[in-house]
Amino acid sequence: MGDAQSIIRFESTSIEQFSGRKYIGLETYKKGGEPKLTPVQSLKHEGLVYVRTDPRSWKVRRIARNPHVRIVPTDGSGKPNGKWVEGDARMLEGEERVRMLDLLEKEYRKEYGAIRYSVVSFMGRLAGRQMTAVIAIKLEPAQATATS
Repeated sequence: MGDAQSIIRFESTSIEQFSGRKYIGLETYKKGGEPKLTPVQSLKHEGLVYVRTDPRSWKVRRIARNPHVRIVPTDGSGKPNGKWVEGDARMLEGEERVRMLDLLEKEYRKEYGAIRYSVVSFMGRLAGRQMTAVIAIKLEPAQATATS
C-alpha cells in the first residue's frame, strides 16, 4: 500500500442534501447484517460526496464484504438530520484516486488552514494511520427515506 488517502465517493440526484455538509453518517453492515453507523467528514464536489478513511478501518472491511451502504447528512456530533440514501460501494484506484486525494487536501487546507491541516495530518501519521484505499459509492436516487 502507498501513502495516499482513502476516499469514499457518492453519486446521485439525491446528493443535493449533502451540499455544504461537513459531516455525514455512513452506515455499513456487520457480518450478521446489523447496521453500523459511522460519522465521517465529507466534501461535495461536482455532484459527488467524498470521504477519507484508513483502508484498515472496520468500515472498509464491512464494505468489502457487503457493498450495500446508506448515508445521511449529520451534525458535527453524528446525529442524523436529513434523509437516508442507499447505495453500493466499490474501490477506486489509479488516477481517479490520486485526483480525489489532491482535491481533498486542497479543500481541507483551505478550510482548516495549512498549518492546522499539516499538524493534524502529521499526528495521524504518528498514530499509524495509513490512508491508501479509495471507495466509490453510487447512490440509488429513488431510495431516500426519512431519518428515524
